[in-house]
Amino acid sequence: MSEDVYNAAYLTVSGFAYLIFLLRLVRSRGGAAAPVATVSTVSLLAGATAFLFGSPLVYRAVGEATGVPNLATLFVYGFVTLYGGLAQGMALRWAPVERPDGGGTRSAARRHIAAYLALIAVLAALFAWGAPAGPAVPLTFDVEYADQPVIFAFLMLYQAGWFYACLHIAAICRRHLRRVRPDERTLRRSLRLVLAGVLTCSTYGVCKTIAITGIVLDAYRVDVLSNVVGPATSALGAALISLGFLYPLVRKWHSARRDYLHLAPLWNAAMQERTPSRSLVPVDLVFGRLALSGVDYLLARRIIEITDAQRALQPYAVPGPAREVTGSAERHRLAGDDLRAAQDAATFLGALRRVRAGQAPGPRPVPEGPGRLATDLDARAERAHLVRIARHLRHPAVLEAVRRAR
Repeated sequence: MSEDVYNAAYLTVSGFAYLIFLLRLVRSRGGAAAPVATVSTVSLLAGATAFLFGSPLVYRAVGEATGVPNLATLFVYGFVTLYGGLAQGMALRWAPVERPDGGGTRSAARRHIAAYLALIAVLAALFAWGAPAGPAVPLTFDVEYADQPVIFAFLMLYQAGWFYACLHIAAICRRHLRRVRPDERTLRRSLRLVLAGVLTCSTYGVCKTIAITGIVLDAYRVDVLSNVVGPATSALGAALISLGFLYPLVRKWHSARRDYLHLAPLWNAAMQERTPSRSLVPVDLVFGRLALSGVDYLLARRIIEITDAQRALQPYAVPGPAREVTGSAERHRLAGDDLRAAQDAATFLGALRRVRAGQAPGPRPVPEGPGRLATDLDARAERAHLVRIARHLRHPAVLEAVRRAR
């Protein structure tokens, strides 16, 4: 396969990883990052750098600049080893269920990272001792130099460290999967993708070991395992691991943006009874639909302003609209959460109508139960309930109830 293909693939992956790394640095600016987040960010930098030095273009440039043609091999293997140690530390510290100590065993994570740092030092010593001389071979170093005893030890030690890291992380993922609740489907899918990725990556070491051992024993030669199959499985595994980490983030972003847009009708109605200066986000549907970043902030502001309007309208809320919705619930096939959302939507619109008409506040607060404005729920449930209210604002049962209620 042409080196141009490897250059394009490795540099693209490296550039994408560096971009994510920079975005994380920008987002963490001004605040103390959690240990797991810090380790994750540094491991991302290590992986990006490994791909950078692995590209034949950069590999040869390093050799020409230093006078050591294959020095980039040490850089690649060193950063991959660092990534393996950091990934184990991250997996040990993270936990699917919040713990008082903030995650897994801190001392075990530190021991694994320290061990892999020591392994990098040993790899550097072996590489310097072996001093592989000859032209740069960015894609075939393993098979070209495996017959040298010191370099063989260098290669086997690296493969052993990587193989152990993959299996250890896979075991941690399996342990986490047993602790995740069945209803947490996003987290379970994420863990399964990471598990599949590290197991796929582990076959990289198997392919390399088989190829290198055959050359050393002079028994067979299967360069394709080392030069093609190994890198291919490693790339596939890396893609699966990346998907595992990206999946919950994309799901979270998509959910926040979806709810932000779904809340627009309720938010617009709420802002009609407020002065424009009270709103931090303009009433602009085009802007809302184009919002791609900062969605969490936009959604939080939207929820805050809606609940502020609900509290301001509370004195004007009367039970009549909610009772009308209850009376027509069977005819409109409303039940459960949808019925409650329709009742609250009718109560909200009824209170808004009283304000617009200049009527006095209601004679008494709305009693606890159906029709009460929902402002005391936990954040996740409140967000889901507000979205349901927004979806029911134009429901026939709600509009009819507001017209008929007095």
